[in-house]
Amino acid sequence: MKTKSTLVLTIMHVVFWVLLIGLCIQTGAILISFFVSEFINPVGAQNLYMGLNLAALKNYAEVHYVGVVSFMVYFLAVKAYMAYLVIQIFRKIDFAAPFSPEIAALITKISHAALAAGVVAIVANNYTKWLLKSVSIDIPTWSGDEFLFLAGIIFIIAQVFQKGTDIQAENALTV
Repeated sequence: MKTKSTLVLTIMHVVFWVLLIGLCIQTGAILISFFVSEFINPVGAQNLYMGLNLAALKNYAEVHYVGVVSFMVYFLAVKAYMAYLVIQIFRKIDFAAPFSPEIAALITKISHAALAAGVVAIVANNYTKWLLKSVSIDIPTWSGDEFLFLAGIIFIIAQVFQKGTDIQAENALTV
């Protein structure tokens, strides 16, 4: 049984590294495409990233184009940050005594990042709904409810982990 869980954790560690690298590449690609469409070739907005065409939005209003791309970059960056924090957990956790203040703090940071992303996603969705009344384009949508749900679950886990840290420290002093 122990070898199965060790294997699964090793696979998850590798998956989060791949996820982090992929999200960083995707974020960088959108940023580079955006800067090319802004400063070098405005036609670049027709294929911003993986077929995403925001040329109509760029032609409608530059500020809205910048806003939508900023939301896209923000969400990719938050996902990359959360993957980075999970990798930090893998680096610092000791499975013989897993409850530590460092790990509890990392889990809490993940919940805070998810909460912030959820709030921003709600704002972004309302912004894009308002924007779609003026211009007809294919704008990505962001799932704020899912981020908020994730933040709630991770916050509860962080609190349980913090309590485990307190109990583990109390047991270490007792023995």
